[in-house]
Amino acid sequence: MKKNNFLKRITAVALTGSVALLIMGVVVVNGCKKDTKVESEPNANIDKLKTSSVMTAEDSLFSRKIVLFDGIMENYKTIPNYSLNKQLSIDSAGWYMEAWFNAKYAFPNYQYTKTESKTDSLVVNINLNNNISMDNLAVTRASITNKIIDMLSKCTLNNKELILVNFAIHQISKAEAAILITPVFGELGALSVGYDPFGIDDYWHYGEMLGDCDLNEFEDTDAAHQISEAIMSNRAIYMPCSGCYYSYSDIDTVSLIGDEYLNSNSEFLIFYIVSQTGSFTPNETCLDPDEMNLYFHNEEEVIYDNLEISLGKSFMSCEMEGKLDTDEYGQARIRHHNELYFGVRHLVKPGWISVEHLEY
Repeated sequence: MKKNNFLKRITAVALTGSVALLIMGVVVVNGCKKDTKVESEPNANIDKLKTSSVMTAEDSLFSRKIVLFDGIMENYKTIPNYSLNKQLSIDSAGWYMEAWFNAKYAFPNYQYTKTESKTDSLVVNINLNNNISMDNLAVTRASITNKIIDMLSKCTLNNKELILVNFAIHQISKAEAAILITPVFGELGALSVGYDPFGIDDYWHYGEMLGDCDLNEFEDTDAAHQISEAIMSNRAIYMPCSGCYYSYSDIDTVSLIGDEYLNSNSEFLIFYIVSQTGSFTPNETCLDPDEMNLYFHNEEEVIYDNLEISLGKSFMSCEMEGKLDTDEYGQARIRHHNELYFGVRHLVKPGWISVEHLEY
């Protein structure tokens, strides 16, 4: 990552916010908010629009869908015996539930330091046409909410919020589909504005929660976790306009072993070392301050200069783990495993839906 790109990002102003998902816009809901006026030509959620205060056609359509779906879900919650004779395909149901749940209950526009992800699943009934009824989807919503609240209560972070939730849905029989639920929680923190986040005392074991190299203290962390926290602390939160914020859909999880990206000298950008002897020296397993800063900036390069561009989506969250295992040839390796989350960014206006914090 070039220094000027990094400095450009850290000048952004932190902002509170939430995330998003929904269903087909053919359903009319009483009491929906007025459609937001489209103020620009259609345009993709690309990097140059990160700080734009102008809604695209895609943003406006996204808002209308989420407002409609939010009204439907509210009807199921508040109107006794409410039922809606509509059906969605499995893919559409998954998209709308993910987007809406993120819009309603997740807060990606806060500043976080530590992150923690968990996974659970549930089964939803489908009909002979491989569709999911709105009635079943409403029951599923309640079950998903309860599962995420339970995972949030068991999360070990302090001062925690939901950053995002990623859903994966697939058919498992003629009558059922499974939904894999992966929420990512974050510990609230402050924006960091230093170019090199690691100082003269930052000597860290590569992983395995082995802590500090010199004193063997702080054994609840390691180099991978320290770099991950620095990535989140330096993640710029953009303020597009007064009271506005960004919501996200189409969330992707990118898992990296660590050997996927090389620099011009054919060196791994992410920490990754292979040993043919099966052992590693103390110099290899301990990252000094220069190496910590190097891999921090390399991680930014992978996230912002490679993955954001190739995916056409915006970075949301990072979770890294230092691992000792073997490669496909049976050789021992130490590496930083990455779980990175990206989503399509949508500009939304104040008051578009009522957002809620999950209570646990």
